[in-house]
Amino acid sequence: MICNKKFRRNGGENMKKKGIVLFLLSALLFTACGTEKNKTEETDKLTVVTSFYPVYLLAQEIVQGAEGIRLENMAQPQTGCLHDYELSISDMKLLETADIFIINGGGMESFLEQALERYPELTVVDTSEGIALLEEEEHHHHDEEEESEAHEHEQEHEHEGNSHIWLSPARAAQQAENIAAALSEMDQADAAVFAENAARFKEETDALLQEAAQLNLPEGTEAEVFHEGFAYFAELFGMEIASGIFVDEYQVPSAKDLTEAADEAREHKIQFFLTAADDGRIYAETLAQETGETITLLDPLTTAAEGNPSYTERMRRNIQAVAQHWKEAAA
Repeated sequence: MICNKKFRRNGGENMKKKGIVLFLLSALLFTACGTEKNKTEETDKLTVVTSFYPVYLLAQEIVQGAEGIRLENMAQPQTGCLHDYELSISDMKLLETADIFIINGGGMESFLEQALERYPELTVVDTSEGIALLEEEEHHHHDEEEESEAHEHEQEHEHEGNSHIWLSPARAAQQAENIAAALSEMDQADAAVFAENAARFKEETDALLQEAAQLNLPEGTEAEVFHEGFAYFAELFGMEIASGIFVDEYQVPSAKDLTEAADEAREHKIQFFLTAADDGRIYAETLAQETGETITLLDPLTTAAEGNPSYTERMRRNIQAVAQHWKEAAA
C-alpha cells in the first residue's frame, strides 16, 4: 500500500512534469511558428535596392503604398555623387539580398561591372534608359600636365554624358516612369499603385517646370556653375553656362583658373553663381565677390536632408532660391 501510494504520488508528479514540458514545448512551437510567419511575411516582399540617395528619393515616390516592396538604399545618404565610388562589404551584403538593383545610369555607377561580376544574376534597372543626357561641361585645368592626367582619368571612367539627370524635373519624371515599369514586371500585384504614383509624380514635376518658367529670365542669361549637376538646373531656367569649375580629388582650380573665370564673369556681367554647400562654394564666393554679386546656394539632392523632405519639396526650394536671387538682383 505504501508502495502504491508512493507510486501514485510519483505518478502525479510525473504527470505534472509532463504537463509542464508539454506547455513549454507548445510555447516554443507557438513562438517558432510566429517567428517563421514573420520571416515569411518579410521574405515575401520584393527587396529593391537603389544605388544612392537621388535614386532612392525617386524610388520612394513610386513605391508609396505598395505592400509588396522593401526599399533599401546602398550608398550611405552622406556619400554624395558616386564618382569613383568603391563597394564596401556592407554594400556587397545588401546586394546579395536584392531582387532588383535600381541605378541612375549614364555612367554614374562606375562600380557596376564589379558588382555584376560578383552577382551575375542581379537584375539591374537603368533609370537613364531613353533619356537624353547633356554633354559634360569642360573643367578648368592648371597646365598641360594636369590636363593630361585629367584626360587619362576621364578615359578610365568614360561617361555617356552628364549623368546628373535627376536635377532636371522632366528627366526625373522619366526616371520614375522607368522605375514604375520595371517594378510592375516583378510585382504585378502593386502595378496599379506604381502607375498611379508615377502619374502623380509627373504632375508634381510638371508643376515645378511651370514655376521655373514663371521666372522668365532674359534670353542669354549666363551662369557660372560649381557643380556638374547644375548644368541641368541652368537648362531649367534657360541659362547659358559661361564656365564650370568643379572641384574633386583629381583637380583643384589654380589661381590662373580663377582669374580667367573672374575676368569672364565681369566681361559677361554674370549674376548667377550656382553652387552647392561643398568644396566648390569657396570658389563660387570668391568669383561672386570679384563681380559684386552673391552666390546662389542650391541642393544637389545627393545627401539626406533634415526631416527627409521629398524630391518635389527639395527641388521647389532650389527654384525659390534662384527666384529670390533674381528678385534681389533686379531690385
